[in-house]
Amino acid sequence: MRDWLSTLFALLVFPGFGFLFVCALAFQWIDRRVAARLQGRIGPPWFQPLADFIKLMAKEDMLPVGAHEWACAALPMVSLATVLTAALYIPVGGRAASAFEGDLIVVLFLLSIPALAYFLAGWLSVSVFSVVGGNRSLLQYFAYEVPFLMVLSGPAILSGSWSISRIAAQQSQTAWMVLVQPLGFLLALVGLIGKLKRSPFDIPKAKSEIGAGPLTEFSGRKLALWHLTLHMKTVVGIFLLVNVFLGGCSIGLAVPAALIFSVKALLILLILSVASVLYARLRIDQLANLGWRVLAPLALLQMLVIIWIGVG
Repeated sequence: MRDWLSTLFALLVFPGFGFLFVCALAFQWIDRRVAARLQGRIGPPWFQPLADFIKLMAKEDMLPVGAHEWACAALPMVSLATVLTAALYIPVGGRAASAFEGDLIVVLFLLSIPALAYFLAGWLSVSVFSVVGGNRSLLQYFAYEVPFLMVLSGPAILSGSWSISRIAAQQSQTAWMVLVQPLGFLLALVGLIGKLKRSPFDIPKAKSEIGAGPLTEFSGRKLALWHLTLHMKTVVGIFLLVNVFLGGCSIGLAVPAALIFSVKALLILLILSVASVLYARLRIDQLANLGWRVLAPLALLQMLVIIWIGVG
């Protein structure tokens, strides 16, 4: 009975849906406040993300004639489910709902599914803006995904484990991977920006060109779920980088693990927020060239160096 309650608590409360939902709203508010301050604005009040979510859930849900209604309803739910499932394998403050050897591969696979669902959302909603945005998102996916996968395999190779928990735990005995692989951490940040479609990689949803991109025709509960998926994916992606490159909750001092983990996560969020303000949106051809001519060769070079170090 106690094991059943513990599992239910991990799934629904911590580090499950309830915790991720609160973090998603909090990170969204912090992100918007930081961006506003850097742009000379005040920014929204603390309750604005929750108010926006409730407002969208209460709005009328409409789709244009000819759209695949059941598919458009299923895609945001599938995307949200995969992000929540990936979160179960990522330790938060040293605790994960589940862990096994190879869970890093599973998490990377699960985090790639929302990008494909995002493309299908644009393709199936028949709007011209949506189709163009969906095509852009798929091309962007191929530009950042390969370098992102390669740089995240580096810490796993050096640690001799494909378990996120073990990779994070081993760094408490040696050194943080960000110190060993600073280039890998930088490339992982760039890849995460691409996954989250944040500026300067917000090409699929360029407001000045194609409205909201693949989500142009979505409204009401469907749009609320898409936004929630994106914000939760932000939290999960940041937590993943904290564990893989920043040693999780380790710091070598007598400080509460939750506080250490929170500071590291907020540091990455601050980097993402500053980058979104400093850099203008790239064109899709510029991103493709950046991904295949710069990011992929650098990621491959780092992987070869890591393999050479491991063999030596």
